[in-house]
Amino acid sequence: MEWTYDQYREHQSFNTLADLNEAVRQHLYFNASSLTKTAVTVLKTLSRYSCVVLGVSWLKVATLAKAIDKSEKTVRRALKLLDELNVINRIPTIRKQGGRGYDICVITTIDQSEMSRRVESETACESKNEKGIELKETLISKTKIIRKHDLNHTYVSESVPQPFTKLVRCFWDNAKTIEEYWRMALIANYKAYDTNALLDVAISAFKQMIGKLKSGAIRKKPIGYYYGVVNAKLDEMYYDELYDMEFGINATTRETNEYLARLTRKNVG
Repeated sequence: MEWTYDQYREHQSFNTLADLNEAVRQHLYFNASSLTKTAVTVLKTLSRYSCVVLGVSWLKVATLAKAIDKSEKTVRRALKLLDELNVINRIPTIRKQGGRGYDICVITTIDQSEMSRRVESETACESKNEKGIELKETLISKTKIIRKHDLNHTYVSESVPQPFTKLVRCFWDNAKTIEEYWRMALIANYKAYDTNALLDVAISAFKQMIGKLKSGAIRKKPIGYYYGVVNAKLDEMYYDELYDMEFGINATTRETNEYLARLTRKNVG
């Protein structure tokens, strides 16, 4: 049975693109320890195909596997994991000739009360762990303990691009800090841009943050400002891509204005 556009609309899970983007960010953040690398890539890809009907995509597994250059078996495992974590809800379809067809994937909304409970639980665990560390340090106070916050840039994970490490070390020569700034860029990159594109954005955003920091425009939590800039720049790239796909490089001013007006109406409901 072929589904119609109106039937897809019945499963729309978000009213605005901003709500969809924020839900994806929070799913990635709160499930970071459970998600595999492929599952993260699958979720990001699904989100990119969920903008016509917000939160809903209907890619075949073969199409999704080709898009992320993975086997169909690997993609099926990733979808199963996302479903089990309640990140997505899969709705099966039936082929005309019978038998199960493709799945409609609906990105779920965030249960804020559940997220609050998880944050409180994590905070309590961190507090308990900190007390344990303090006790351990007291018992072996005569032994020098090397912790990650004592390590310089030479201990940064190989997963962090060297140009990014080279830039951040000029201001904070600390492995943990460098890795945390790159992690924020990865979280913001829910639209799954490749490493080179993300690196350019991360470097530009970091330089902008340093400029604001030195001018006194920001005083607390510079990493939060940095995350916001990375996110805004990636969103701008994404909207530019949507525009190019719809009109190409020869768009007229009238077409541009109509496109922006339509996009604005869609994003506000």
